[in-house]
Amino acid sequence: MDNTKVLLAKRLKQLRKNKGLTQEKLAELIGRDTKHISKLELAGSYPSIETLDRIANVLEVELKDIFNFDSVRNKKFILDEFQSILKNADETKIQKMYKLFRCIND
Repeated sequence: MDNTKVLLAKRLKQLRKNKGLTQEKLAELIGRDTKHISKLELAGSYPSIETLDRIANVLEVELKDIFNFDSVRNKKFILDEFQSILKNADETKIQKMYKLFRCIND
């Protein structure tokens, strides 16, 4: 599954919950059905820019804040990303990453 889609789904859910809204209430406020919100939060589809704009307005956040994924990147997600990066890296890049990791870890 596309990592961006998963992060966006997690972020939308997080922002909705932070505002104290149910999926049903958010759907009502943006003029969509509950299944649409559920599908977005399960990373089943990407929202249109119009839907994102409506969600941002209802949640009282800037559109750009929806794409701030820092708070939804958990350990498993980060480890999966590292694994993917390492799998596709050549030996030189792996050695550079290792040196960087050692510097940070010391």
